[in-house]
Amino acid sequence: MSGVIADVLVVLGLAIMTLGVYGIVRFPDVYTQLHASGKAAFLGVSALLVAAAIGGGPAIVGRVVLTVVLLTLTTPVAAHAIAQAAYHRREPMRSPGALDETATIPGSTPSPGEGGRRRE
Repeated sequence: MSGVIADVLVVLGLAIMTLGVYGIVRFPDVYTQLHASGKAAFLGVSALLVAAAIGGGPAIVGRVVLTVVLLTLTTPVAAHAIAQAAYHRREPMRSPGALDETATIPGSTPSPGEGGRRRE
């Protein structure tokens, strides 16, 4: 039974990562692409690691837990750093209805285009 669960988790992890790649190719701007890649990396790799822990036995459970915890901590930090760099390079938000909420904060760097208004 554990082999079937491990196989299902492998297929699930691969499906999530494939959808993430599709999102990176299909989404219009760096911010939405970053969202797709961050979710796919964390959820897909975590599912594959859990499958490895189930299929590999108790010998690797500690390594899997440590790796998932490190992914939980580092994936959002890396995504934030990349998004902040894109924002400082004035990468535009091309998503329909995108709203730059930081344009109304005093002392913040204005974004490209019309700050604080919806982009059509």
